[in-house]
Amino acid sequence: MKFASWNINSINLRKETVLNWMNENKIDVLGLQETKCETDKFPNDFFHKNGYFTEVIGQKSYNGVAIISKHPIQLSKSYLPNLKEKEAQARYLEIEINNFIFTSIYVPNGNPINTEKFAYKKDWLDCLIKHSNDLLSFEKPVILAGDFNVIPDAIDCWDEQAWENDALATPFIRKQFRIIKHQGYFDAFRLINNDKSEWSFWDYQNGSWNKDYGIRIDHFLINSYAADIIKNCIIDKRPRGKEKPSDHTPIVLEF
Repeated sequence: MKFASWNINSINLRKETVLNWMNENKIDVLGLQETKCETDKFPNDFFHKNGYFTEVIGQKSYNGVAIISKHPIQLSKSYLPNLKEKEAQARYLEIEINNFIFTSIYVPNGNPINTEKFAYKKDWLDCLIKHSNDLLSFEKPVILAGDFNVIPDAIDCWDEQAWENDALATPFIRKQFRIIKHQGYFDAFRLINNDKSEWSFWDYQNGSWNKDYGIRIDHFLINSYAADIIKNCIIDKRPRGKEKPSDHTPIVLEF
């Protein structure tokens, strides 16, 4: 099976792009982030008539996550457990499919630091830490997929100094990301690619794409059951170079 994740930065602007990319690359399941539409405004009918199943949780203009699948899917959760109250922001979706647990995750950006936005990101990641640990009790492959808004290490950005005071790379945020791994998850890209530097995001500003000023913030974190059967994990840069792209590009995980 082939799983993918893509911060699409508005699904209604890029639904044809998504469909064509899934078909061309024979993707079984795709998690989307930043769909930027309310749940009932997601183009479900467009994907259904093309043979796909969908699960969506959205909100107006911001955030939003979705999962598109060739196979029937069972919704498990439409918000991240353990938050103080049910989340108003659409950032977490969890399904079961063919004995896999799969998520679409959109972690808060958190900038600027030393603000409520940064505090919210830390709290949100604390809840993800707890829930990801709970998911380890299932004796089946677990895939935490999405835009984590975390640059794990210096190797994952074009210039470490440029990001040292950013909410994507502060020591505290990186530590929270490592805690998830230390509980029993593996960075799927690093399992396959070791010391390779590749990016999943290039800002629209300052010619970042043409200069290759990128960062790797879209990730698959997988448990041992998934790590035992992993075949490949890649970042597909091609969609970022096309006309009117998302600022993110897809990542693909194959079993």
